[in-house]
Amino acid sequence: MQVGHETKEDTMRLPANAGHLSPSVGRWPVAAHRFDNAKRRRPDHHARQAMLTPPYVLEPVRELLGGIDLDPCTEPDNPTRARTWYSLPADGCALPWDARTVWCNPPYGQARDRWVERCIAEGQRRKVVLLIPAHTETRTFQRALLACSCVVLIQARLRFGVLRENGRQEAASHGSAMFGFGVDLTALRGLGVPLISHGRQHDQHGQHGHGP
Repeated sequence: MQVGHETKEDTMRLPANAGHLSPSVGRWPVAAHRFDNAKRRRPDHHARQAMLTPPYVLEPVRELLGGIDLDPCTEPDNPTRARTWYSLPADGCALPWDARTVWCNPPYGQARDRWVERCIAEGQRRKVVLLIPAHTETRTFQRALLACSCVVLIQARLRFGVLRENGRQEAASHGSAMFGFGVDLTALRGLGVPLISHGRQHDQHGQHGHGP
């Protein structure tokens, strides 16, 4: 359907409160913000990347791990109370992760890709818990899913405890998933649905040439 040339059939398919198409956008204006590549490509230091993990999520993780030895991606005041932490302008993704347990809530958008890769690698040597958007169709999510020991699909959208100008809490615009590398997260079922990943076992079977 072209803008300004609706047919009777097209009109019948549209919701009654849809309004009019915007010629400059070429689709319904209400959905235009969902395709904003500038948001996807925000750098690590962008102000909107600083969304701290809410306590109702962080504290059960801390208890499970027996403490957080390293948070490589946090604020200068160390809100996660990690024993060691990195914050901007330091690049925690490139610095050593010499710790028994690691909590990582990295920047969103494409900025998170390298953090996911680092968590996967470090999970071979230590316990790493990673929190990212549950964008299940992306290669980054599926890469983490195949490499993890366990994943928890967080119930509802995260509420960050930060108030907007309208008085409502700042909340994620998407679901979230928590991955465990080298650590079983099934004890965190109070936060959502835990799933054991068998991807690594399948990879190992393929490498060893196991037949049916």
